[in-house]
Amino acid sequence: MNADNSDKVLRTVCSLPDGGSCGLSMRVNNGVITDIKPAEFPDRAHRGACLRGLSAHHWIYHPDRLRYPLKRARERGAGSWQRITWDEALDDISAKFRELADEYGSTSVAFAVHDMPLLRQGGFSRLTSAIKATWVDCAGFGDLAGPCADFVTYGWPMGEIYTSLVKEPRTTLVWGANPAATDFRRMNAVMEAKKRGNRIIVIDPCRSRTARQADQHIEIRPGTDSALALGMINIVLEQGLQDDSFIREYTVGPLLVREDNGMFLRESDVLQDGSSNAFMIYDRNTGQPQRSDAANVTPSLTGEYSVSGITCRPAFQLLADSVSGYTLDRVSNITDIPADEVEQLATEYATRKPSAIHRGWGMQRTFYGDAACRAINTLAAVTGNMNPRRPSRFVLNTRPFLMPDGWYNRLPIMMMYDAITRQEPLDIKAVLFAGRNYINQLPNMTRIVDELLPRLELIVVCDLFMTETARYADYVLPTASFCECVDLVVGGSPWFPYLQLQQKVIEPMYECESDFEIAAKLGRRMGAGEHFDRSEEQFIEEILASGHPSMEGVTLQRLKEGPVRAEPAERPPEFRTPTGKIEFYTERLKQYGQELPVYIEPVESVRCEEAKSYPLSFVSPHPRYRLHSTMVNVEQLSRLDPEP
Repeated sequence: MNADNSDKVLRTVCSLPDGGSCGLSMRVNNGVITDIKPAEFPDRAHRGACLRGLSAHHWIYHPDRLRYPLKRARERGAGSWQRITWDEALDDISAKFRELADEYGSTSVAFAVHDMPLLRQGGFSRLTSAIKATWVDCAGFGDLAGPCADFVTYGWPMGEIYTSLVKEPRTTLVWGANPAATDFRRMNAVMEAKKRGNRIIVIDPCRSRTARQADQHIEIRPGTDSALALGMINIVLEQGLQDDSFIREYTVGPLLVREDNGMFLRESDVLQDGSSNAFMIYDRNTGQPQRSDAANVTPSLTGEYSVSGITCRPAFQLLADSVSGYTLDRVSNITDIPADEVEQLATEYATRKPSAIHRGWGMQRTFYGDAACRAINTLAAVTGNMNPRRPSRFVLNTRPFLMPDGWYNRLPIMMMYDAITRQEPLDIKAVLFAGRNYINQLPNMTRIVDELLPRLELIVVCDLFMTETARYADYVLPTASFCECVDLVVGGSPWFPYLQLQQKVIEPMYECESDFEIAAKLGRRMGAGEHFDRSEEQFIEEILASGHPSMEGVTLQRLKEGPVRAEPAERPPEFRTPTGKIEFYTERLKQYGQELPVYIEPVESVRCEEAKSYPLSFVSPHPRYRLHSTMVNVEQLSRLDPEP
């Protein structure tokens, strides 16, 4: 424990992985946290914290905290442990890592690390790069349907900002989200817009706290969001309310698609002389096919054309043909929303502009949730209800820190099932879990416990508590909480453009170590000591020293004095798709029959055969006072939310 006998107030950051990154002001007396309050910000609209962060001391001082390294004494899951020293634990683990790497290759060792601040997550990333191991990527996690859809549509996972950061909206759709309970900054922005005349419409099967403050609540049948979005697109096109200029400039709408193979028409297809792979459009001015990047052209969005004997149609025409089947009656029947309500919603969204969409996780935690998000992205693009310019951000010097020896193998976490059981696409023999309760948070717990974990030759868990996953580990390492280590925290959303220093408020409890220090000590034992030869604060200084204009004047010392806000300056559009455009038509999904957004009836639909025996749909909102399984053991919070 800290021998400091002073009474002081320190500013830090709640880095629980909920995206809030709330500033916290903590009073410390005799090395013990005695009070927690929201910390100040230059903009008081960002001052605030949820009860999880404000109750952190109950979690940190919980009697069930792991106190020292443990080694399994009997079979996995038996709950029998032997206390060992850090040196014994790290020597054993590093030796086993080397043994497995020698026998099966370095990629057989994997690190499955949940979303944490830069140093805590980056230490393991740095180690993965140094020993050429495998990084288990949470982007393959089952509840990230939205980011997966954004990868397809925009080429990067945070595309929702294009639809949500519309300037001064007159209409706002809060779709499958409940920011009144989950994101006070976003809700503040929505309510401020409402004061200016913005009309708020919530689309949600449940009457959430946000819905109760909205102008209209549309109750949709769970899992049918893509049908609603596609039906709205059909209404927009039938009424001629689309934004043709936006479609031409920013989307794949004008690009010609070959009828024979569903691929975009390239210049090389037309000239067959080794020409470039430039995409082709049909120019209305000349009545001829042209390269999409040609000057002084007006691309056709509709029609059918024969180019060098190849029948083609613009991608927008294919979209129009596809959505024409989503008639008002059909969409109403699918979604359980009255037809006149669907029509009014589509018309209002397309005409009472600019319109914004705040898309939440609600429709994403179902099978085909990505299809729903792609359809919503397409609706916004077709109506031009987007701000295609990405907001300003801090550009940090993270690549050399995260990957000092270059890129490593990345394995989506949902593919780890096959990697362990079938050795495809990699043969995984050892996994270190940090900040991730794998058994509780991934699908099919029975298969994980009975089939996956027994096949692993080494399981290491770094955590604060004996989680369900830790119970099945070979070694359990006690980690420090966010109050017990230093780190760098970047604002988790575009409504929160701050860079903050997570200051160490107290010394680590018992024998706990920070995640970064655990990675560093393993790295030194595995011959990568040159990558862990500096202190955590020295690494932070290197990360800050990117030389980018956004980092001018941002130093470690300045961050110790308080948060720093990114200077407002929008950046030009940047779509990292193969076409460089917003892709509602995607070549790589042609093989799955989903090159265009589609609606597929939910797997556990109330209209399937099984529904005759199981007629109810279970919709489970997030608990307000815990984060998945984190903080479920804090009695003070459980009293407020006693049942799942």
